Formats: sequence, C-alpha cells, structure tokens
Amino acid sequence: MKRPALVGIINITPDSFSGDGVGAHDAIANAKQLAIDGVDIIDIGAESTRPNATPLSAKDEWVRLAPVLEAMRGAEWRSHVRLSVDTRHALSARRAIDLGIDIINDVGGLTNHAMVEVLGEHDGDMIVMHALGIPANIAHTLSDDCDVVAELLRWKTNITEHAVAQGIAAERLIYDVGIGFGKTAKQSLALILAAEKFQQSGGRWLFGHSRKSFMQLFSSEAAAGRDDMTLAFSAQLAHAGVDYLRVHNVARHAAMFDRLCT
Repeated sequence: MKRPALVGIINITPDSFSGDGVGAHDAIANAKQLAIDGVDIIDIGAESTRPNATPLSAKDEWVRLAPVLEAMRGAEWRSHVRLSVDTRHALSARRAIDLGIDIINDVGGLTNHAMVEVLGEHDGDMIVMHALGIPANIAHTLSDDCDVVAELLRWKTNITEHAVAQGIAAERLIYDVGIGFGKTAKQSLALILAAEKFQQSGGRWLFGHSRKSFMQLFSSEAAAGRDDMTLAFSAQLAHAGVDYLRVHNVARHAAMFDRLCT
C-alpha cells in the first residue's frame, strides 16, 4: 500500500464546521507544527464553505490570507511542504500565485470563467471539487436515486474536457469528489466505498472526508470527536490507492501510515 499525500487544513475563519478556525498568528504557528507532524501539503482557506456560511468577497478574503501567505512563503519548512490556497475567487488565486503558492484548490470546480483564465496562465497543480454550490446547502443534493459514482465519473470526464479546451493540461488536475457538497450522507459514504473505481478511471484523486457529517450515520459525536472514524476511513482510502487525503489530524495520520506503509 502506498502512502497517500497528507493535505493539512488551516482555516483562517471564525465559522469553520469543525471549530478549528484560527487567526493569522495561530495559522502560522499551526503550519509549522503541521510540517513537523509530517504534512505534504498545507491547504489554507479564509472563507468557510460549510452550510449556511457567510460568503466573503475577494477583498475580504485576501485581507485574511495575505499576512499568512506572506509569512509562510519564506518559512524554513517550505523546502519540503507545498502550499495550497482554498478559494473560489479568481483575484485571490492570482495574488496567491504571484506569492509563489504551489497549488490552487478551486472549490468552485472550474465553473468561474475568470478563475479558469487565471489557472490557464499558471503551470502548477490545481484541485477541482465537485459541488452543487458554494457554500454547501444541505437542502440541495443529488437525487436519492442518483448513481453518485457514475455521476462523479461523468463529471470528471466533463471537467477534464473543459479544462483542456481552455488550455489547461489534464495532468495538472487533482479531482476532489466533494464529500458533503451536494451529496446526502449515504452518497458521501458510497463515494468512499467506490474509491478504487475512481483511481482506476485515471488521474489523481483527493478525498476530504475528515470529520465530515456523513459520519453521523455511525456516531453522534460532534465534528471534533470524529478523528478515530476519520482514521479508519483514511486507511480504507489508502488501501484503494487514493493519492491525497485532506485531513485535520495530520500527526495521527502520519503515524498510522508509517506503520501501514513500511
């Protein structure tokens, strides 16, 4: 079993779904700790995408992002950790790229023409996420009778063709299935159980399942208490060959994969 790349999460927002949002000073300290813990990529977001979140303008988002990215880009751990910015705003993406950020995590999934133009001028990796809307809306999901696996595979084909038509090489894409975004709890679980099918379809896949609400199918624990379940699903996803896992508790994941992948 190969070790998946661990994508650590830093939310510079007061309304993160799992209650882990921090200010700029703590974000910089947390990034250093993630590097020590064994993270491969740090994904930094300043706008919550949880249900009922308050949308941010690009200007307000950048006010939160700028001091954090400025401090991180020269950090000593940058030699072995890549930085990603989680945004749906083209202006924030362009400014992040100008600061040398490695990856843009486009939670809008290439639906914004201005974002497509920015990413077309860049040559780094990009994460594209399947969603029915940002912020997430628990009342807006795929139909109960939808074959969610087939739907995601169709989406992957369509988004790849769209990217290539806009001059974005398919090899740059990392596909995020969008756990909890426009899916019921059972549909999110079905995507995890079908991870091997996604890997077999080609390309690189990312699962952001950490602490997500679909786990309420199994437990009444609040988000912060779902790390044990997250680890169990992470082990299953790694066994299926998933390339990237976006997780909150990097230290425990790194320790687990040190044991499983030796």
